Amino acid sequence: MRTNDLIVPTVPISYVLLMLDIAADLGIERERLLSGIAIPPELLLRPDGRISLLQEYATLCQRALDLTGEPGLAYEFGLRATLTTHGILGYGLMSQPSLRQVFDFAQRYASILRMPAWDMRFYTEGPYAVMEGHESISHGHLRRFSCEQLLVSVSSIARQLLPADAPLELWFDHPEPDYHPRFRHRLPQARFSTGLTQVRIPSQYLDIPLKMADSVSAQLAERECERELTLLGHNRDLVNQVRALLVNQPDGYPSLDAVADSLHTTSRTLTRQLDKRGSGFRLLLEEARKRDSLNLLKDPRLTLTDIAHRLGYSTMANFARAFRCWHGDSPGGWRQQLGATEGPAPSPPARPSGVRGA
Repeated sequence: MRTNDLIVPTVPISYVLLMLDIAADLGIERERLLSGIAIPPELLLRPDGRISLLQEYATLCQRALDLTGEPGLAYEFGLRATLTTHGILGYGLMSQPSLRQVFDFAQRYASILRMPAWDMRFYTEGPYAVMEGHESISHGHLRRFSCEQLLVSVSSIARQLLPADAPLELWFDHPEPDYHPRFRHRLPQARFSTGLTQVRIPSQYLDIPLKMADSVSAQLAERECERELTLLGHNRDLVNQVRALLVNQPDGYPSLDAVADSLHTTSRTLTRQLDKRGSGFRLLLEEARKRDSLNLLKDPRLTLTDIAHRLGYSTMANFARAFRCWHGDSPGGWRQQLGATEGPAPSPPARPSGVRGA
């Protein structure tokens, strides 16, 4: 996330309206909740209105928590959020032909247009399709709130698109809060202290046709999302598009040919265009490896050899050499230092005793 995104209007007004409705149901009047927050009343009437992430939205969420006394407010937000709450993004998601295309559409637009506090990645891992969130900024004391808002909102989108019997899992990196049992019957199965922020869906649902699919609507939504990106000042140039497609999966990164195919071009043309921009596929791949190496080392389920394989290194020695160049330490040394700083990394609970849900 760019530093400017923290203070410029990036959060859609529909999220503000939903928070106001929830607070009103809990006995807090709109005027009281908005008092002293720089959100003009006329902005609430504009469907394209936006407020800043830190200066207004974070303040609004904290005040709502304080005034309502409801610690599970983020759960309530996510459960009440409909596809239309997310505006043109939701319209685009519901118009896709399958969950696989939903993942692709969300990968391109969701973080920037609707959830700017999170870097969201979508991939398959064994029998699961996974949405994984990484903080774009430090949330401070609102971190748990933001994590719950993200996961429950994403699960609500999935529930509205998929068959009613599709099993979902929410993986929270924090311990189970004491208010979770009050919401358990309304939520998908949940795991806590996993060290990860994920929504997991069986991959068998990736290619099931979605009942609201509409190719014309999908194209219109994509065009409008691109317009919103432009209005927000995001440059969707070729280099950034390749960066967005270099998502790490258990079998590694997409190849040059696969990335070119996703961009509806040839590998030769893509290489030439990247060269013109002073970049290259191998350079961007190395950048992705450097970025993802730290996130993978935080996952207690992965051995160093697993991580080397996922990053595309044929031997552990090659990975260790590259990692030392990037970060000035060995992968094992960095992981040990992380454990000394944060304490032992939590392991995901074993099935089925660690699974909580309806």
